[in-house]
Amino acid sequence: MMNRLSTTAPLLGMLFAISAVASTSVVSAFNYAATFQNHAIHRSITSRASQSESTARHPITFLSTKTAPNDDSSSSSSAEESPSQQPSDPQRRKTFQSGLVGSLLPFFAKHANAAATSTESTNDQDAAQPIADFPMRKLRLPKGGLGREYIIIQLYIDGNGPYDFMVDSGLTTELITPHLQSILNAKSSGITKQGLSAGDAGSLQSLVELTNVELCCGKFASGEALFPLQGPLHAIVTDFPQEHLDPSHDPVEGMLGMEVLERFDVDLDFPAGRLRLWKPGTVRTEAKRAGMTNIEAVVVNETRLLGFRVVSANAPKGNSGEDVLAQPFLGVVDCGASFSVVNWRAASLLGLPPQSDSVYKKMPMVQGIGVDGRPQLLPTTNIGVSFCGNAIQNKDGKSNMSFEAPTSDWTPWNAVPMAIGDLPVFSQLLGDGRSAYKGPAGIIGLDILSQRRVILETGAGRKRRIYVGNK
Repeated sequence: MMNRLSTTAPLLGMLFAISAVASTSVVSAFNYAATFQNHAIHRSITSRASQSESTARHPITFLSTKTAPNDDSSSSSSAEESPSQQPSDPQRRKTFQSGLVGSLLPFFAKHANAAATSTESTNDQDAAQPIADFPMRKLRLPKGGLGREYIIIQLYIDGNGPYDFMVDSGLTTELITPHLQSILNAKSSGITKQGLSAGDAGSLQSLVELTNVELCCGKFASGEALFPLQGPLHAIVTDFPQEHLDPSHDPVEGMLGMEVLERFDVDLDFPAGRLRLWKPGTVRTEAKRAGMTNIEAVVVNETRLLGFRVVSANAPKGNSGEDVLAQPFLGVVDCGASFSVVNWRAASLLGLPPQSDSVYKKMPMVQGIGVDGRPQLLPTTNIGVSFCGNAIQNKDGKSNMSFEAPTSDWTPWNAVPMAIGDLPVFSQLLGDGRSAYKGPAGIIGLDILSQRRVILETGAGRKRRIYVGNK
């Protein structure tokens, strides 16, 4: 962590859908047919004896105005799931924590090839099998839900459990409910923070430490029944909407964020219905064996969240077909978001009309209501996306910059209904800590990710890869 005051940059994670009749009451949900909760930014100042940390609390609740059918194929629950018997808590909201924000230089620059910036494996035998392999348990979305279901994993804490936790690559730390904190009697980690929202000071809150955390209910290379996670984890304590989303998993007691996920190469094998953890630096052999496409990842400033360069599925290519002649935008990979969202600048790069165009009046709209009571209307439309690689500097120095094209066997993702809007998360997450980011950006949610197998490579440096199935 850099030695200066950190600022909050919560990701637009945890977008979810629930079927209900839209009414004047505000509920924590969002969808064509009802509601969802989004979590925009609010700046916070965190104090500790020896360092600064950050957190965020600024939920935005959405009410939608139109309905859309639910894909029944995405709403089945795994037969291996075991519902928790803990009582429900009526509150629904979400908190994010992230690190210090920085620049987008890695988005346009090539990474150095220094060995120190990558976790290359020198022993292919390490990649023969994952160190942990779980059934991909999911939270069932209600009928009419937009997007795809959330992934959950089960774990024990200090011998108590098992508890259902969401897997969220858009969350930098962990998160637990007040209910679970009371069961565990979890103590403060010594980090306190003060949130600032809409110009007003928020309440002080402490992170808590989770000790003796062990993943369960999977197959482990060690042969043991449990998979211990090293060291204490650090968690925000708050209620959140998905806590009571699925009656067969009520309550979901928390979320695992990148504090845990970054310790492994994370294999989200949606077609096979498996969640695997690989020893860091060993998954490349498996990805090559499976014929997966290599995407150069973008490490998002000091949050170390992962993204990639997104372009339209129909982006033009150069004469050789080896470069993409379109400006990309950063799409942050968020398996804690049930569907994807882009801001208006990104929508323009995807070939959509400007915000003022009357065509959006005919599209399904979602109305966002922030904590300050101000509404945001977000149109939704089917959008197909692809990716591009590193920047290519043209030799003449005069023509426009282009980007490396995907290999010829790559097929763009299927089009999905995306929401469009300039939510605060985009400007705050990608800012430099002093001024808001005003460029194009998006959140790549489960509606896109779940179409194929996805592997998130970890590493100590900024040279990272994302592997995706070709079709």
